[in-house]
Amino acid sequence: MGVRVKGDSRKGMECVESKFLRLPNIQKYEVDRRTEEGFIASVEMDDGFTFKIHAYSLQQVFPSTVLKLIEKKGNDTGIRILVSPYISERTAQICKENGMGYFDYAGNCWFVGHSIYLSERGNKNPQPKQCGAVSIFERSSVVSSLILRELFTDINKVWRLKYLSETVGCSIGQVSKVMGALVKNAWAVKTAEGYAVSEPDLVLREWGKVYGKKEAISYPCYSLDTPPVVEGKLRKLKQDTGIESYLTGFSGGVRYAPVVRYNKVHVYLFPEEIQEAARYLGIKEVDSGANVVIFPLENNSYIKDCRVITGDVVVSPLQAYLDSLQLKGRGEELAEAILTRILN
Repeated sequence: MGVRVKGDSRKGMECVESKFLRLPNIQKYEVDRRTEEGFIASVEMDDGFTFKIHAYSLQQVFPSTVLKLIEKKGNDTGIRILVSPYISERTAQICKENGMGYFDYAGNCWFVGHSIYLSERGNKNPQPKQCGAVSIFERSSVVSSLILRELFTDINKVWRLKYLSETVGCSIGQVSKVMGALVKNAWAVKTAEGYAVSEPDLVLREWGKVYGKKEAISYPCYSLDTPPVVEGKLRKLKQDTGIESYLTGFSGGVRYAPVVRYNKVHVYLFPEEIQEAARYLGIKEVDSGANVVIFPLENNSYIKDCRVITGDVVVSPLQAYLDSLQLKGRGEELAEAILTRILN
């Protein structure tokens, strides 16, 4: 699972103890003994009621780790909790949904038992860096992006590593890395038949969040024409010049989910053809007041599974979702509509 059980769990024990001893209805709290997985503590309430806490103390924890702990059947008669230096929002949510308490070293916690309710969130606790690991969702991870996009061509399919590597044109090791990351975060499951994405919405939301951390290269331009006229010229662009264009952002997103009005055209063009296309469209690059934004096609993953809709060439719903999510104004609303109407 890639999880190392911490031998010295003193700090974890102390962060749990401090929370319980602050409660006015706690008469006594003490650690009975340490275990291979963490420790067992006894809690005595002021009304005389006592119960046990069985703690799993882990140095690093992932959503998949928690799910395995929850599925684990033992002779524990007390309340189980997870203790770790860092606990992600996803891990915390899984714990709450399954009645497992959690405590991190920054003071974030959740616990429900007898007449006790503990809940604290928002304490800053930076996620530990994974040395040498590049997120599968970053813009620079081109191969990972292609693998993910292939998965979303049929989200209900069970995939084999060899098939994915041959389809995408990459090594099995690269596919294994992506699927391993999805499984580790409990977004996919591994079965005897292969891998299946179990939480597509969560994958897309995390992808969109990471994707937007690095701003895309773009060329803001101004046109005297209205967006419909500019888009009309883009339809004629290939016919007259051979230059291909792909609507995205507001222009592309409304083709899938017409929920917003817009006054700015977003389009992908191959880098070497941008200047010629700009001359054809009659637009000029500006520092402010842009109503046409050109994104250079840095790689072909952006236009995988593109569509032709009423004569317009449009990026895939997935790419339209990712790009719309980064736009100010009503971009998030448009992205959410694409997610719920098309990608689900």
